Amino acid sequence: MGLIAVAFYETSWFKAVVYVLIAFIAARVVDFFLARRDAAIAKLLGKTPGRADHTRYVMIRRLVQAVILIIGVAMALFQFPFFQTLSGAILASAAIISGVIGIAARAPLANLVSGVMITFSQPVRLGDYISVGDVYGTVEEIRFTYTYIRTPDDCRVVIPNEVFASQVVQNFSMGSTGSMVAVDFVVPVAGDVDAVCAAVLEIADKRASAPEGKSNSITVEELGATTVALRLHAWAHDPLVRRELASDLRAAIVRRLRDDGVLGATREASDADN
Repeated sequence: MGLIAVAFYETSWFKAVVYVLIAFIAARVVDFFLARRDAAIAKLLGKTPGRADHTRYVMIRRLVQAVILIIGVAMALFQFPFFQTLSGAILASAAIISGVIGIAARAPLANLVSGVMITFSQPVRLGDYISVGDVYGTVEEIRFTYTYIRTPDDCRVVIPNEVFASQVVQNFSMGSTGSMVAVDFVVPVAGDVDAVCAAVLEIADKRASAPEGKSNSITVEELGATTVALRLHAWAHDPLVRRELASDLRAAIVRRLRDDGVLGATREASDADN
């Protein structure tokens, strides 16, 4: 019985499992001490890390864990003669194998590289309010290959990290205080457009006062035979309330234009044109 036990402990499977378990435990222990180190530094400095530092800390901890686990799995695989032979063949044809793997894994590798670049170049950080295409939300988590965004309606959107390198990303939490909200509306060309603009700007200044050095504004977007398409540019101090502010501004503009008779004039102009 003892000989059987000794033989089992000397098998490749047993050694491989031991290496994987050691790697897993080492990764968890190292991550624990790195987390304690981050907390100790924050306590020593007397302040919590900023978004940029927090994002880097999280990615560094994940990279360290991944490296330890990869080393452990590699050592476990090398306990089997098959993988030792295979490794020699791979090294002999490394160029061909690397090319094939590179083509097959282009998207995952691109996402992985982009994830590391995002962490250290900081175009977006944990907690930032951003927009990617038609998606608006708060950066909740940045992983190796994907970034998770929490939208205002509490949906979780998963975006490949490569998208951040190939598309325009708006970060409303960096740069100027607040973010711009655009509201479109139409008035009759025969009416007093200047008075309408002044009334709409008054509404915007009350509900969305611009930060110092900035101002709300109105631009002419389109000029038709009977109507003028205008766009209000107003400032939202908190990017998270952009949609609510835009809705509030639209409702206030409708009430003001209706009270001033502008909406009625628009309908009359439209009927006359027909």
